[in-house]
Amino acid sequence: MKLKIIERKFEATEKMKEKMAAKLSKFDKFFDSETEAQLVLSKEKEREICEITIYYHDTIFRIEETTKDMYTSFDECIENLKTQIRKHKTRLENKFKHKKYELEDWNFSTNEDTQEEKEFNIIRSKRISVKPMYVEEAILQMNLLNHEFFLFKNANTDGIDIVYKRKDGNYGIIATEQEN
Repeated sequence: MKLKIIERKFEATEKMKEKMAAKLSKFDKFFDSETEAQLVLSKEKEREICEITIYYHDTIFRIEETTKDMYTSFDECIENLKTQIRKHKTRLENKFKHKKYELEDWNFSTNEDTQEEKEFNIIRSKRISVKPMYVEEAILQMNLLNHEFFLFKNANTDGIDIVYKRKDGNYGIIATEQEN
């Protein structure tokens, strides 16, 4: 597993980095050598935040913990990562290991007219690749990312759909229709 450590308003010692890398290397048995892991260590006021993101094929495992001590935050992340892997990895692999999809390039172009709208302040922009998947897999991916919604290409309908978590704990889907 390839590890990248990012420090934001926090300076980790070499010993701390080595210990964290050693603990994360225990997960090498679950992931192949091309898997990328990102460890973000940051500090906000008196809170120390540890975030681990692992990009494994088309699945993203993301854990974030906040405590007053970075070692404690990291250890809690490791425990939650174990839980996530145990909960989702086997289920995803067994369900989708025999299915292969053709990925298409999706290019989202920006419209030049949007510069005139000064009242909207976009503070963050993300690019995503949309891969064909079933609704159940999209919900699992959304839960792994700990997001409220997830955009994906529906493998059944070839439409771009959004699954979202409702306030009552259930899930909803916004499906697109193809225009002729």
